[in-house]
Amino acid sequence: MAYKGLDSTWFPVVLGTLSVSLAFFIIYLVFHNVLIFNIGKIIYFIVLIFFAFVFASWIYRYIKNKKLIKEDYNDMTKLSFLAFLGIFYYAFAFFYVAYVGVNAFVAYLFYYLLFLFYILVLVINIILNYNLYTNKYSFDRITYAILVPNVVMSANIILTSIMLTPPMSGYYNTTILRTVYFMVMVAFGISFFQFLFVGISAYISHISNKPNYLQTVPAAMIPVGASSMLIINIMFMPQFNYIGIFNVPLNLAIDISVILWGFDLFLFLVSGAIAITHIKKRQSMTVWAYVFPVGVSTFADYMIYDYTKLEIFVYSIIVFTAALIILYVYSWINTYFITGRPVKK
Repeated sequence: MAYKGLDSTWFPVVLGTLSVSLAFFIIYLVFHNVLIFNIGKIIYFIVLIFFAFVFASWIYRYIKNKKLIKEDYNDMTKLSFLAFLGIFYYAFAFFYVAYVGVNAFVAYLFYYLLFLFYILVLVINIILNYNLYTNKYSFDRITYAILVPNVVMSANIILTSIMLTPPMSGYYNTTILRTVYFMVMVAFGISFFQFLFVGISAYISHISNKPNYLQTVPAAMIPVGASSMLIINIMFMPQFNYIGIFNVPLNLAIDISVILWGFDLFLFLVSGAIAITHIKKRQSMTVWAYVFPVGVSTFADYMIYDYTKLEIFVYSIIVFTAALIILYVYSWINTYFITGRPVKK
């Protein structure tokens, strides 16, 4: 059989693998274990190769069959997953600084590419919501996958956090710093209200679509990533007060973040219970939605711990990391059954 390429549902597989690198990096920040740091670094470079293969296969798929472009445009999930290209850039750039380093050329390259991917994700978000508001998607097909561009909008903080803080901020003038911070605030506003309104619609759609719930139930973990990304944004904002354009009090940021963390933990426990009770059932590629939101949660937990020093967040980082690895292995096993052993009709 001729190779047909891969569609955008494989992007979460790459992101899930990258989330493992992120979790090891967070563990390193907490316990200062160089071995853990090096493991995360190795995984990062493996992910770069993996991403190159998936991305090339995705392009090849369209070259092989151009009709698939229109089909994927009309598929809410596949169109949503295109936004993962944005978070790949933010995360790859973040880890490049952490694992390799930065200079003036790299700093300005990151800055200009930030605009490119920021606009890309925004356009995908606008198209999805246009299709949603003009009833191009039937209500029973709406899932939490539509929140992916929403999560990625606020995920720019993964990169902008290091752009706006020393030493990388030393490469930029005040105008650039203010522009980047403005972009952070705008993306946060879009993500927050979309999370409320679109997220509620996806929730109602899911519980109303009982016959096919197994195919979309892993996406119940996506709100964990959304709320965690909001926490990360809020916790970084007080660090940017020195720019002199917005002023977010540190105590207020901590208070709101802990409140959101409670909701984040609740969503994680619900989704974890769903994963455990359905572990023997074959699911779709959306099973990877179990993975990357948990990786984002380790980041959010560390941000709160870094300020509060409450031990509960150390334990939650350990628990989230263990859950991430378990869900990662489970997702690969499930993927093997989907791609390697297709269901007999």
